[in-house]
Amino acid sequence: MQPVGDITIASNFNGPPTSGNGGYAAGILSHLFDAPHIVRISAPIPLDTPLSITRQDHKLVVASGPTPILTARPGGVTLTPPAAPSMEAAQEAGENPTYFGAGGVSTCFVCGRNRKQGEGLHIHCGRLNDKLEAAAVWTPHAKVDDGHGHVRQEYVWAALDCPGGFALPEIETTYLLGEMTAAVHRPIPIGEPVIVHAWHEWSDGRKHFAGTALHAGDGTLLAQADTLWIELTPEQAGRLA
Repeated sequence: MQPVGDITIASNFNGPPTSGNGGYAAGILSHLFDAPHIVRISAPIPLDTPLSITRQDHKLVVASGPTPILTARPGGVTLTPPAAPSMEAAQEAGENPTYFGAGGVSTCFVCGRNRKQGEGLHIHCGRLNDKLEAAAVWTPHAKVDDGHGHVRQEYVWAALDCPGGFALPEIETTYLLGEMTAAVHRPIPIGEPVIVHAWHEWSDGRKHFAGTALHAGDGTLLAQADTLWIELTPEQAGRLA
């Protein structure tokens, strides 16, 4: 076990009200990767709390005391994204956003609607036709700039997180991200509209697998993610309130 350092997820970057957004936290951790990794979220991510990072064999483990919170193991994306919907179709879908998990009127950093402009990503996906797909248009604002006119890596991971949940079968069911891996193919410019597209791949009991992609207006693939979601029991969902 080799100590690497620590990270702190500020309260502004919540998913559920009292824990961190999984995609954002995974994106912060991704700065330490020297190859693609799959990040597992095994416990709620504490906010405003230093979390230790250790390297254990080929894995990175983020822990709060003795409790593992995130574990990153080698592995990359496996899905081939379908063609992007048009900008117009994505815009229309996003104007009728659906509810899921920490979404709806929550304060989730990525998909919550109770955020002021500039204080969250405001990616509000809606169903794309009658398919298990979801879409929206996202225009990255200056607060997510990496200093070179592009979206910082952790915000790309965050943007690829919640949309997958909007593509899952039961939109009234509460889901939480269980695992995620992402690939950034091209820098994502600040201030230019991005097509966000998510699709359902498979379900097995309370496990659900979805893909998410970010496309330029002309359909060019900018980034993508594989996301594994865990369907919560009513008792588990109640504890998130």
